[in-house]
Amino acid sequence: MIAPCLAAALVFIATRQDPLLSPDSITYLSVADHIRSGHGLTDFTTKPLTVFGPVYPLLLAPGGRSLAWAMIVGAVSIAAGSALMGLLLHRRVRPLVVFAGALAFGASRGMIWMASVVWSEAPYAAIALATLLVLSRSPITTGGAAIGGVLAGFGFLTRYAGAGLVATGAVMAAASASRIHDRPAMIRRIAAFAAGSLGVSSLWIVRNLVVAGQPLGPRFEGGANEPLTRTIRLALIGTGHIVVGDRWSESGSATIGAAVIVALAVLAVLALRSRSATTLDLGIATFAATSFVVPIVARLATANDIELRVMSPILIPVIYLTSVTVDRLCTNRNRRISRSVAVAGTVLLSWSLYNGAEFAGRFPALAPGGSGYKAQFAPRLYDAIDALPDDATILTNNPQRVWWFTDREPTLMGFTRPRPGNSHYPLDADDTVQAACSGHAYLGWFDSLLNAGDSPQERRPDLAALVDLQLETSVPGGELYRLAALDGGTCDTTGSSRQG
Repeated sequence: MIAPCLAAALVFIATRQDPLLSPDSITYLSVADHIRSGHGLTDFTTKPLTVFGPVYPLLLAPGGRSLAWAMIVGAVSIAAGSALMGLLLHRRVRPLVVFAGALAFGASRGMIWMASVVWSEAPYAAIALATLLVLSRSPITTGGAAIGGVLAGFGFLTRYAGAGLVATGAVMAAASASRIHDRPAMIRRIAAFAAGSLGVSSLWIVRNLVVAGQPLGPRFEGGANEPLTRTIRLALIGTGHIVVGDRWSESGSATIGAAVIVALAVLAVLALRSRSATTLDLGIATFAATSFVVPIVARLATANDIELRVMSPILIPVIYLTSVTVDRLCTNRNRRISRSVAVAGTVLLSWSLYNGAEFAGRFPALAPGGSGYKAQFAPRLYDAIDALPDDATILTNNPQRVWWFTDREPTLMGFTRPRPGNSHYPLDADDTVQAACSGHAYLGWFDSLLNAGDSPQERRPDLAALVDLQLETSVPGGELYRLAALDGGTCDTTGSSRQG
């Protein structure tokens, strides 16, 4: 229990002045707030949540938009992950190495970072470890395979990159079931895993198709317009950042990331070639591969961002395979080798703990870069938006922060260009004109955001040709416009658009 408690304590230290927020964090919190208030799985746009899975918002729902509750969820998630890593290692290494591995995982800088921002990665890590633990029993039972499948399905519904966890679980279920010299029984176990994983995830996919027409919600159409080598480099940079921290340059992080991936490949091969190799070793090797490959494939397909957050699951195989290797070498008959490895392992663990504790101590200093920091972008514009009439509809190039600081609903993204990685997409021409026809729609424009350009008219001249932007007020860093249709004939007597 020492390792999980220490991991949770470090998260509480890191979040002593509240967890950090990103735009995605605010989306999660808005959905949690809607669930708590009885409005279901919808966000600040009042539209159904589809672009993210439902598990993390449901975990946040008891607290709604409370950051104190989000902090508890993060701390509990990292404690659970540390405990589950210990249980996983208990099946493979000696007790002392079990403790060291559980401590290294829970107190690592990367996991503290994930658990101290309102993100889904810490709960996902715990679910992934639980899946690996359940499926590592050999031979697996039909019930165990089904439970593993359900857990893998919930992993997918926590973050869509959890498709790699489903693939990993399928490999483990097949490998474990293959040891049963009863073909019908083997088929039943594999089918049980498939039924569990697909049964859980397919319900959400069908629901998304019904409410949004797309299985995983609106996605940027087309992949990243970059060479494959650049995409792989981004994955290496993210891997380096999650393992050694944020103070390295991109080049340094890419080098570290490449070293980590090569080391993982070597350690996985050594583990699988060992006489004591288990289904768990195969699962960890598969999980390492999918954790690296899935983000690359996703970027090639939809241009999704690749950063340390996306690459964070790689920490699970890093800790596991390092622990297994250290344990094996420490039991080497050559005392000099075993002592040297023991000393090196102790130094590595001490370095990891120091970095984790140091990061937790300085984490609040990152607040000015977070989305919960009001002074970051045109703070007076939030106040101007908040002072609008209650029936005002808000369009903005900064919807998450506008909702967070004003609690305005619906808050919609408008007058920007679709961007890869965005969780929300701007209104199209018909919807923009319809908003203008209502007579009470406003555009809050934040000049210093990357999606701002020189002005909303410059950013979307196609919309500016349909909608008049009447300046209501200008503040440092932003403007507030009232929307009106340029052609009054496009609006009917009820204020609705006649376009389309």
